[in-house]
Amino acid sequence: MKAMRKIFLISIGFGLIIAFQNCGQSGFGVATPPVDELLSLGLPQTEPLFPYAWHLSNRGQAVFSSTSAVAGNDLNLLTTWGSGNYGQGIKVQVSDDGVENTHEDLSGNFLSSGSRDYFLTVWAGGSAPPTDSDYHGTAVAGLIAAVGGNQKGSTGVAPQAKLLATNFMSDDVPKTTDIIADQAKGSVDIVNMSWGYPQTSYNAIEPTIEDQFKVGTQSGRDGKGVIYVKSSGNDRVTEIARGVDDYRLGFSVFDDFNNTPYTIIVGAYLATGIVTNYSSPGSNLWISSAGGYDGVKAPAMVTTDRKGCTLGYSNSELTGTSGTIGSGFQKGKNGNSGCNYTVQFNGTSSAAPTASGSIALLLSAYPKLTWRDVKYILAKTASEANLDFDYNDNYLYLLNKTTYLSQKSPTGYKWDDGWITNDAGFKYSNYYGFGKINVDKAIAFASTYNSIFTGPLVEVSQSVTGLSVSVPDNSSTGATATIDFSTDLTIEAIQITPDVTHANAGELAVELVSPRGLRSVVVPMNNSLDKVANIRSMRFLTNAFYQESSAGTWTMKIVDGKAGTAGTINGWRINVFGQAR
Repeated sequence: MKAMRKIFLISIGFGLIIAFQNCGQSGFGVATPPVDELLSLGLPQTEPLFPYAWHLSNRGQAVFSSTSAVAGNDLNLLTTWGSGNYGQGIKVQVSDDGVENTHEDLSGNFLSSGSRDYFLTVWAGGSAPPTDSDYHGTAVAGLIAAVGGNQKGSTGVAPQAKLLATNFMSDDVPKTTDIIADQAKGSVDIVNMSWGYPQTSYNAIEPTIEDQFKVGTQSGRDGKGVIYVKSSGNDRVTEIARGVDDYRLGFSVFDDFNNTPYTIIVGAYLATGIVTNYSSPGSNLWISSAGGYDGVKAPAMVTTDRKGCTLGYSNSELTGTSGTIGSGFQKGKNGNSGCNYTVQFNGTSSAAPTASGSIALLLSAYPKLTWRDVKYILAKTASEANLDFDYNDNYLYLLNKTTYLSQKSPTGYKWDDGWITNDAGFKYSNYYGFGKINVDKAIAFASTYNSIFTGPLVEVSQSVTGLSVSVPDNSSTGATATIDFSTDLTIEAIQITPDVTHANAGELAVELVSPRGLRSVVVPMNNSLDKVANIRSMRFLTNAFYQESSAGTWTMKIVDGKAGTAGTINGWRINVFGQAR
């Protein structure tokens, strides 16, 4: 969906760019506390805009768009709500551009204490959107925990969870190393991060935030670990920075912030239940959640917007369709008299908070779950979904066989496997991770679950150097290099760092093959590293081998997908996270 609007911020500390992971910014409204009596009866469903919330209860509604949802494709949470679980006792930090905490549908759940405003000398005491153009975090917050049962607007996935916020993504906040690392801090249960780096190049993670992720999972929540939820990105098809009208396949692993075992990376699906055409795929995905489309051609998400008819989605200067969508919904009609809500928010910026709200419900029911337990339960109970094209040829070629003829895979090469089943019985896809979140199923499973994580998470690395293995030009045969991994761990994540020289990394596919013969496509060929030389010092992560044994011979395979240049494998490194068997 290349019509999507991204807000780009220059990172002073990194010299890089951070982007909101949605197809357009978003915003909010005025204040009333939650009515616990109504919530205890399970009545968030009586909110006036609830009928538009297909992600909460999908009955095939169109939500003002020209096409309808497909009934049943939602988070499957109404049984959980019916039991009286609305996310009570859980605190979620919205790491974003600030939250309009005086909004009528947010103020009752907002906590100023613990929120951070980077315009203050001491980063504490609130997190208001600093400028009129900051409205993304307000929409994110509403999806997580807009107040339920107050007869205003819609409702969050976890309508009794508490919200904290940071405003680091505001244009006016400098992206220093300290401020970026601070996003992983806080006395909270869940941190929602609906942002990331554009996947038109490889962006290495800042070590200080990776260290903080590790600290948070080890010591947060009284040692049970903070849950870090992050958008995969919106670069499934992306215009590369080195060319005009030149499109390639973006991949979530090109944003190294997505390549740690400490985060839950979330992809987005439509109201039809199918993965969106913008959601960045990747072997580092964990789960998929509701993200929606543009609100015009297909349903987007209903959520809170900046207060009034001149800010957020109501401002037609920011989003050209906001004056007409829903016959003027965002300009004060059809039940939105104060212009405090939007039905146009979307992207993996939406998928992450709907996942965060779902996890809040899980933790509210079972607060003793560790971060590793949460990941396991989500993977174990996720719903499989349909894939939307033939994986014998790459997605670009199938989109337009004339324009992208030169990007067709080499004869005999299958560029992706769709759904695979690993040796531990987990089904996995680069487009959905382990599947779509299923809240009721996750909570039912947790009711009889005893933690399988009896030992600490350990990290073991092995590498091979000094190789000189030729990668044949434009050949499905490819070239391989192996590592005999001697430590037997139950795998929780694998990182690999190839050392491959080639004039154009965008022509290369990188695969990891397990000792049992299962293939994970870690980097697809014809990707957005086009015209970047070499794959060296680029770390990628795969979850495809979750819960398998690590012992045995692992194979890295490099395949060249376009004629003109051959390459060489110089070595590689494998880094396994898991529990000793």
